[in-house]
Amino acid sequence: MARKSRQNLLKISEMAQKADVLVSTIRYYTDIGLLKAAMTTEGGHRLYEEIPTMERLAKIKRMVAKGLTLPEIQSQIDKELTVKKILVVDDEPEIVDFFKELFETAMPHQIEVANDGFKAGRLVQTFGPDLVILDLLLPGVDGFQVCRMIREDEETKHTKILAVTGYDSPEIRKKILDSGADDFLGKPLEYNQTLEKICNLLGVSRKETPKK
Repeated sequence: MARKSRQNLLKISEMAQKADVLVSTIRYYTDIGLLKAAMTTEGGHRLYEEIPTMERLAKIKRMVAKGLTLPEIQSQIDKELTVKKILVVDDEPEIVDFFKELFETAMPHQIEVANDGFKAGRLVQTFGPDLVILDLLLPGVDGFQVCRMIREDEETKHTKILAVTGYDSPEIRKKILDSGADDFLGKPLEYNQTLEKICNLLGVSRKETPKK
């Protein structure tokens, strides 16, 4: 396996400054396996990838706030590495069923569904999804504003957002990405394209036989 490049990797002191935590905290979390260093230099210095490490630290912070012990946190994080949390925000039953069927064959997952903005906002905070699949035209909900709210919140800013729209045009695409979504899909949804985008966002490989 090729060695990771040192480019864009952060020293432990730089990572601590970015995350606003003590160097000793990152060192300790790494020693007990809660954090992973991207590589170790010949001099024994650990280097970290910024975004994955920030995401992991945010998760640990939330779990500590809930009163979980470090062993409990380690157990939950180990499970979350394989089980993806998906929040589908859509009020059309056929669209919800489409995504449920897709995830049944694609990957280990937990899925929650919100059909209104209030429930969506609550689940983003309490469920802690890895991916939000968001219908931008949900009645009574400004999907673009939801994207911005997720991005502006320190605890959810790294959550992946896949926007779904029935109005696929260059102008809408630009507005979607400017609002903070990571990618978008135009309706009607196509199985293979949808699965490819989701796997790319979650960093997983598709394991099932694609539908024709």
